[in-house]
Amino acid sequence: MTKLITETNRYILGVLLIITVTLILGTIPVAVKQAMTNLSPATLLAIRFTIAAMILTPFVRKLNINLVRDGAIIGLLVFVVFATATIGLETISANRASFFFSLNMVFVTLFELVFRKRLSVRAVLAATLAFTGIGVMSWESGEPVSGEFWLLGFAVCSAAYIIVLEVFSSRHSPVPFTIIQVWVVAALSLLWAAPELSEQLEAIQTNLGVLIYLGVFATAIIMLLQVVAQRWISAQEAALLFALEPVFGATFAFLLLGETFTTRGFIGAAMVLVGIIVILSNPKIDESDSELPQVQESTNLDCAAKSGKVLVEVAIANVDDN
Repeated sequence: MTKLITETNRYILGVLLIITVTLILGTIPVAVKQAMTNLSPATLLAIRFTIAAMILTPFVRKLNINLVRDGAIIGLLVFVVFATATIGLETISANRASFFFSLNMVFVTLFELVFRKRLSVRAVLAATLAFTGIGVMSWESGEPVSGEFWLLGFAVCSAAYIIVLEVFSSRHSPVPFTIIQVWVVAALSLLWAAPELSEQLEAIQTNLGVLIYLGVFATAIIMLLQVVAQRWISAQEAALLFALEPVFGATFAFLLLGETFTTRGFIGAAMVLVGIIVILSNPKIDESDSELPQVQESTNLDCAAKSGKVLVEVAIANVDDN
């Protein structure tokens, strides 16, 4: 009974942490749009992650080869995720960007289907409701722009990050694991921004307040919280909770940028919330709905990304053997 209570409390805490992360993520499109009035995407990303690295580095403890390897793999994914998002925000509104940011939930579900993982009707219904609600709330008419393609790439890479993180997060202490990721992204971003950093010094000073917010809260804190949360909840559940992001993003865009939040927006937000309630009302998919052919898993594994997890773990085992 004590163990059951502990696991339940951890699950609830994981859900609350992901919602907190999603709330902060909802502020990022607005903050990034403000900073990129005179900052390039490369410079913004470099300063943002350098600040995060400076905040987290004093807390690093007990590094080892496996930790550095796994952190570097995740760090590469994080760099691609944030780079594509930042570039995309150059040519797309904050409200519309929130729609694409939430597509990671859909791609996590699609990855499940690609790997022949049988999802329950409840999970498919929840994903459909959330995706439709995001579209109703955020979609605008007009021809596609380049920013949409960058953010589509973001959604795919973000879904991959969520799935791989579920595998790695339980293997390492959250703080050093997060720090390795931040170091990798900071280093890659500085290399990307190096040719133009000297020309952007004045712009960096002008936007220092926004950059500090992005570095501390919207990078260091949210990455750490997500690593902790995904020790206790599955990738599928995390992705569905991230569907709250357009609700928060559209609200902040309205309050800070004056973007309108119409009746259509409220209807879409309600659909997103219903989808999340549907999946969270029974967060664990029945074992009969989630078996993989020729793969036997212990009953304590969650429904999300089992097939993706198996592939990642086999690859890691092969690396370790070599």
